[in-house]
Amino acid sequence: MIKSSHSFEDALALTGFGKFNYILILLSGAILGASFVDIGGVNLILAIAQCELEMNNVQKGILSSVGYFGIILSSHLWGFLADTKGRKKIIVPALVMSFVFTVISSAAKSFWVMVLFRFLHGFCICAPQSIIYAFLGEFHCANNRARVLLVASVVYSISCLQTPIYGVTVLNQEWSFHIPVIDLIVRPWRLFLLLCGLSSVLCAIVMEMYIPESPKYTFAQGDEVKTLLILQTIFARNTGKPASEYEVKCIDKDKEYVEIVAKESNFFKFMWTQTAPLFKHPHWRNTLTACFLQFTICLTSNGFYTFFPEILNKTYLWLQSDPLHITSTVCQIMDLYGFGSNATETVACLTKLESNTFVNITTVILLHLIGWSVISVIINRAGKLVIIVSIMFTGATCAILLIFVEIPVVSTYLYTFLLAVGINMSVVNSSTVELFPTSMRATAISISMMTGRLGSIIGSNFVGSALSSFCTYTWLVPASLLILSGALAFTIPNINKRSK
Repeated sequence: MIKSSHSFEDALALTGFGKFNYILILLSGAILGASFVDIGGVNLILAIAQCELEMNNVQKGILSSVGYFGIILSSHLWGFLADTKGRKKIIVPALVMSFVFTVISSAAKSFWVMVLFRFLHGFCICAPQSIIYAFLGEFHCANNRARVLLVASVVYSISCLQTPIYGVTVLNQEWSFHIPVIDLIVRPWRLFLLLCGLSSVLCAIVMEMYIPESPKYTFAQGDEVKTLLILQTIFARNTGKPASEYEVKCIDKDKEYVEIVAKESNFFKFMWTQTAPLFKHPHWRNTLTACFLQFTICLTSNGFYTFFPEILNKTYLWLQSDPLHITSTVCQIMDLYGFGSNATETVACLTKLESNTFVNITTVILLHLIGWSVISVIINRAGKLVIIVSIMFTGATCAILLIFVEIPVVSTYLYTFLLAVGINMSVVNSSTVELFPTSMRATAISISMMTGRLGSIIGSNFVGSALSSFCTYTWLVPASLLILSGALAFTIPNINKRSK
């Protein structure tokens, strides 16, 4: 006997799991990868473009972090718009605009012009970067949601391999040509920056052509007819059967379902009423916890990544210039080469990076790839708590060891493992998706990730100045925050829940 009415979860489950889901997972991972490659690509050009853009270390920190500043300013806005206008309606235009600003910034001839358009790029790339977690999660049932988000993260890490590939094939080349019309000398770093933004527009095209709006969102907005049409489309693509054979004809109205009513006419008041509940009972503890964990993760993985290519480059230069391989800590190498904001660089006007630098960047990406692959397999049985705490405490241990280890090669791997704390971002996001109702989910994730990007900015600028003044104690900051975050994870509701 066919049921006349189904819950939304049952209706979603009856669409099956097939071609549509695989394409959506691949696209979501590619979108996350596009945002990382586009934002993080700037870090690789800092040492190479410093002479052409006339940058010192302070300005490098500004250029590296200004994109995150754009993300912080726009996170709340994008989350609000995604919860009130729709996920897809925000993601696609934002991807296109981020590519436009990347194209313009790749042609910038001055430092401040570059800063302006990297800020605008960050402002736009924030939308897909934060909304995609909620978007992907809403196409899948609770039993599959955490695993799907992590599989998308595996795709994300594979997509991030664009960075070292473009680095070796484009950035480390030595050529230039002049474009008379705009009086611009094009060098490899400009083409590298342009290639880093290409994925954004390609992902926008695929999403616009193939992926519908989130059915969970349309249902929460009271549009049952559109929700059923979307579910029928997913069913047809997954099973190859006609949409008319989809057995669900009516969906039970749950507590998140709201009839379409007149919306608040005052934009800012409406935005406030959408956001305020996140900081009230029963959500405020979850909101603050998610924010603090994301702050710690981003400060460590993104903030300390800013100077990662440059520190590695100097470490390998030190190894080449020291045939006796005298023992030395990372801080001693930094002191030798001068890492202060006004320091005169021993290696000036670099045209390419040491090849080992790309090896270590690839290692960071592969650690994320392996980490997310393993976690996607064990998360339902191990639970999120064990994973979050283990990664946090491992990162803290690496940070402390960096103070004392006097073997540079070992230090580079400890630094690499410290940056791998970023693996936790997807685990925390998968927990956040489950903590909030549909009408607040994108806003909650956007606010937590906004706080995370604040950590990225603080980390980027903190590392640049701290390593020159009190390098040894710099590593205690991420170590302390990671230990505290690991302890705080125990307070997340149902965090230790396991599924078969």
